[in-house]
Amino acid sequence: MKYSKYFLIIAFFGIVTSCSDFLDRTNPNEPDNVTFWVNEDQLKNALPPCYEALQKDYLVNWSESTAETVMWGNITSGLSKVSGGKHSYTDGFPFTTYWTGAYSYIYRCNNFLDNYNKAQVAQNKKDVYAAEVKTIRALMYFYLTVFWGDVPWVGEVIQPEDAYIERTPREKVIDQLVEDLKWAAERMPEERYTGDKLGRLDRWGALAILARIALQNERWELAAKTSEYIIENSPYGLYEYEKLFHHEGDVENDPKNIEAIVYSLFVPEIRTQSLPNETCSPTDYIRLNPTKSLVDAYLCTDGKPAKTGLEYYKKTGVQTSSLYKSPEEHYVDYFQNRDPRMKMTLYAPGDKWPGGDDGDPDTDKANEIFNLPRFASLQDNNRVGANSRTGFYLKKYNDIDLAGSSVGGHGNLNVIRFAEILLIYAEATFELQGKKLTQTQIDYSINRLRDRVNMHRMNLDELGAWGMDLETELRRERRIELAGEGTRYADVMRWREGELRFGRAITGPSLKVCMNDLGANPYPDTGVDEFGDVIYEKSTAEGGARYFDATKHYLWPVPNPERQKNPLLGQNPGWEK
Repeated sequence: MKYSKYFLIIAFFGIVTSCSDFLDRTNPNEPDNVTFWVNEDQLKNALPPCYEALQKDYLVNWSESTAETVMWGNITSGLSKVSGGKHSYTDGFPFTTYWTGAYSYIYRCNNFLDNYNKAQVAQNKKDVYAAEVKTIRALMYFYLTVFWGDVPWVGEVIQPEDAYIERTPREKVIDQLVEDLKWAAERMPEERYTGDKLGRLDRWGALAILARIALQNERWELAAKTSEYIIENSPYGLYEYEKLFHHEGDVENDPKNIEAIVYSLFVPEIRTQSLPNETCSPTDYIRLNPTKSLVDAYLCTDGKPAKTGLEYYKKTGVQTSSLYKSPEEHYVDYFQNRDPRMKMTLYAPGDKWPGGDDGDPDTDKANEIFNLPRFASLQDNNRVGANSRTGFYLKKYNDIDLAGSSVGGHGNLNVIRFAEILLIYAEATFELQGKKLTQTQIDYSINRLRDRVNMHRMNLDELGAWGMDLETELRRERRIELAGEGTRYADVMRWREGELRFGRAITGPSLKVCMNDLGANPYPDTGVDEFGDVIYEKSTAEGGARYFDATKHYLWPVPNPERQKNPLLGQNPGWEK
């Protein structure tokens, strides 16, 4: 958001949001709150601090690295510990960090909503600004409810004596969010913002967040109707898949991008992101490591699975594709005859390469073209190339010109795009109709996504003939389309697939591929998993620490410092009290 008075407002909000915990905050009675809220320019300029909630840590790290489509590169980090069940109720990160962070943005939103009506501006005009702020606040509460379930509802700036409250039941919080988002959508413009208003939320952004929240909370009818309304009436649609994640495809650079409904707008020196470094840096280990389970999940170009993988784990009667070479002999085999989105999401052999030295025999020479994955244990120099933990690299949000640069990423981050609306429609309608979809409904949603990348269409008759089931394939489609974009943790929680997906070993390519292409196993001390893939970190199945406990791990523990200050918060099931 490109406002001329941005730094003035940051200074203002620095006064009223200096504390790091919402429980310690008071109802601000500073002179600024008395004198500031006067005209429309001030309302407009008070928006950016609220929009700062749309930051990379919330949109990717928090909601993706705690799942299993990508793994954070440091296994001792709180992000990696969550997906492996190694986290403790006393951990400060990510629990305290994200709890207090989300509430700090909720505080900013509440401060705006408490004061905006003071402005001497027509009600319909100032309500538009309030609608944007309510939508951002709803997104923050969405994240909180996904991770913690019941959370305190704080709808206004509160006094210290009012801060010691119990958690509000999740369903009541969701009821309030639905009401807020409907209110917001009624007051926001139908037209897409352009020019100096780029990045601001419109009616369709509020409805898109409503559809996502409804889906996550199994309010199928609301999710189906809202998503269909967006599909039929909004000015949004599909764009080129690969360009969506690179600077050239940002809405301010290409007006043909009508897919980004809600996005975090890049603002130099103010709202940046470090994904080019975290996805593939030539001078460091990779932070966001795509997992082998993601690689295995991509279908072949004929619509059949390359392998049964976890999607059809230990199931018989599923036809795999004759187009895929299994078992793989070389690294390049993983990328042959796969869904085109695979090479748009992951770096494949033959791609232009930002990662410096790769895993080829030359251990000190930067490569312009990617050949093989680089493992530090197999290279002489740990710091001259992109060292992967899993042997795979995200191309999404990577920028060859900026990887390894201190200036960070220049691209926008997608929060919700039109493709997700099609996926919400498909899943919600499937559930609403007793786990059924017609071919027409599949063509209306899923096949629009496949058509744009020239992928084999989903066909109900073929699924039946090949031993595949519709529910699995809808979930696979969502994982593939949105890989690495920050939806995975919520999806696994909604589908109650934690036992299948989380707590498993972190693996790389197969032992056969490693020996054939790299000449050695990069992790010789940890063995291979049941699929023959080399193990970076063991699960309990291999005698390691990673596991998933269904009695406790579907919710995060309430942060210990918050419980100590406010015992009324209680604790989630299974966690130490």
